[in-house]
Amino acid sequence: MTIKAIIFDLGGVIVDLDFSNFYNRIITLSPLNKPETPIMLEFFRQSDIYHQGNMSDDEFYQLACELLQVCALNQQEFFDAFNSIIAGFNHEIKELLQKLKNSNSYKLIALSNVNSSHWDYLLNQKWGFLEFFDELILSHEVHMTKPEKRIFDHTIEKAGCKPEEILFIDDGLNNVVSAKKLGIIGIHFSTAKDLIEELRKLGIKID
Repeated sequence: MTIKAIIFDLGGVIVDLDFSNFYNRIITLSPLNKPETPIMLEFFRQSDIYHQGNMSDDEFYQLACELLQVCALNQQEFFDAFNSIIAGFNHEIKELLQKLKNSNSYKLIALSNVNSSHWDYLLNQKWGFLEFFDELILSHEVHMTKPEKRIFDHTIEKAGCKPEEILFIDDGLNNVVSAKKLGIIGIHFSTAKDLIEELRKLGIKID
């Protein structure tokens, strides 16, 4: 079966993430000193609601104040720290995207669990890889997150082809497993080098 659409996750594949940046910037101001692991897990679990676009910036800031006790930071300072999770981008994957775009052989789709704050921050960086995508499916806009089946159903519809004609690349194993259940070809991302090898095995035109 010929692959007609390639779907890329953003965070952890194209966008470099470093959660320690956020952690290190908030622990110095929290009276907890080092927020306990269960508290941090609860914070990031609740942040899924924010990723779905079902929590406002104000509500997310208040959540951080209550759970992490970081009200020493005003809202802007908190979001500056929160957005520091975004640490850069993968230049090799950007080059790969450009080659795929230039081949004019595939519909390129970005499928990301991303909140509005991180998305605005990404747009302001002007890193130049978003322009390669034909479709952007963002969790905070569609009010769904991976690995939910319904967001993959939505993505298949946007791809405009059969699931077995779609390739999905994500660093989250649960997301890849969920996609495969629907017949989508999945690659669990580790490195750009390994990804390129996998693409060549699938006959993807990248040269």
